Amino acid sequence: MRLQQAIKIYVIPAAVCQSVVVGGGYGTGREVVEFLSDNGARGGIAAILVYALLVSLVIAITFEFARRFNAYDYRTFFRRLIGRAWILYEGLVVAGLLLILAVTGSAAGTILNDGFGVPIPVGVGIVLIAVVALTYYGRDIVEKSLTIWAVLVTGVITYFSLYVFVRHGASIAASFAQSTLEPGWLQSGTQFGLNNSALMPLLLYCATDIKTRHQALLSGVIAGLATAFPGLAFHVSFMAAYPAVLEQPLPTYWMIQQLAIPYFLPIYVIVLFGTIAQTGVGVLQGLNERLDGWLREIRGRPLGPVAHATVAGSALLLSLGLASFGVVALVAKGYGNAAWVSLAIFQLPLLTVGMYKLWARPPPKPPDRLEA
Repeated sequence: MRLQQAIKIYVIPAAVCQSVVVGGGYGTGREVVEFLSDNGARGGIAAILVYALLVSLVIAITFEFARRFNAYDYRTFFRRLIGRAWILYEGLVVAGLLLILAVTGSAAGTILNDGFGVPIPVGVGIVLIAVVALTYYGRDIVEKSLTIWAVLVTGVITYFSLYVFVRHGASIAASFAQSTLEPGWLQSGTQFGLNNSALMPLLLYCATDIKTRHQALLSGVIAGLATAFPGLAFHVSFMAAYPAVLEQPLPTYWMIQQLAIPYFLPIYVIVLFGTIAQTGVGVLQGLNERLDGWLREIRGRPLGPVAHATVAGSALLLSLGLASFGVVALVAKGYGNAAWVSLAIFQLPLLTVGMYKLWARPPPKPPDRLEA
């Protein structure tokens, strides 16, 4: 296998999944505290192992199902999986996009304001321009930008974790020595995994180069582990300041400030800003792919670049506008239950009906070929 082909099959899907998950679920560290570190040192490790197993399994089966049925947008995917009930996932996507985009725009503006004193409206405007520009140039640019940024994010997280471990390894070791495996880690890891894997049908555009079952399953496992790495790294690092870190609204910011890592805070702010923006780009590309699939059916051609950018910009502006009226706050209140809604609509059907269609049923017969 050529290097370029291997990158498309194994690296790009992992990078796309990691970029979207990091910006939406890891950036500030608050989610790591709530789902991992709140269970203690050993409980957090157990929770992230549950997360890694669940997410790797879900992504692997999702990629294989998409490959088998040529379903690379979520509308086609769910029509193949659950038939007419596919519209239920559409409702989940609308609510999820509303929340993700509102949080994406607002958080990015706040981060630039806190880190560099940039006015929040300016920061939001930068996010809007970046999202519109990247979606205008289409899938290839989106995948490349997500891949490049995933490499940067992995480097920054690795540096942060190694710095904390080298300087405060004794505190981390003490936290683990004093920890016991308390109940709750299984539910936390499962809920975290369900929340983060719920977006995978939106990201199927990154898996179009996968050609075989082996590639789909291996690529899915790699992608799942890639999304778990930041959680593991942050959790272990947070144990250097446990339990005080549990009370911090922005644990990663607080840790960097407490540790006084030279020159690291502005670098982290820039990378986090870009990652949050990339989350918006990643999910909006999934929305455009869904619209393209529908339009190919009814008129034979997809949207053009200007229409893609318009959809992305309009969706982001709409979500930010609704956020100012408190609509997103209402959606956010139900976010804790989103994992169980996703389980009923996506993961449970995928791991039952989906696996039956993949393994128990015979493969679809190829169409009869006309003789020349």
